[in-house]
Amino acid sequence: MSLPLTQDEARSIAEAFRAAEHSVKRYMDNNYNQEQHKISRAEYDTLYEFCQTLLCLSSEATTVAVGLSLDALTAPADELNGIIEEAHQQIKTMQNILTVTSCVSGLVNLASSLIAREPGAIVTSINKLRNQIRM
Repeated sequence: MSLPLTQDEARSIAEAFRAAEHSVKRYMDNNYNQEQHKISRAEYDTLYEFCQTLLCLSSEATTVAVGLSLDALTAPADELNGIIEEAHQQIKTMQNILTVTSCVSGLVNLASSLIAREPGAIVTSINKLRNQIRM
């Protein structure tokens, strides 16, 4: 059974990516400041690049996700929003830069899979992200 995403569902998914990107920015602001550097400049730059990618992909996802079918997911919009929101919440509470970077990288992979319209890659990205979050 194929469940296409509606325009509203695609917009909701794009907003979930955007909210996750904002969480990463808050993490960066909270952990890289003049008084106390909890993350290095290189780590900050890596997260910044991920943020830019998530922001671009969230905009792109709004237009290309409409009509996407995911046979392997029973409720594509709910599952996508759920894992993105879970990653978003985890980023808010994570303290380890390696864990944050891994989670953000997983979000970027998921967004890229959506843009590419590759259902197999989307399912794989969801599973990898879920595993990264629960580590």
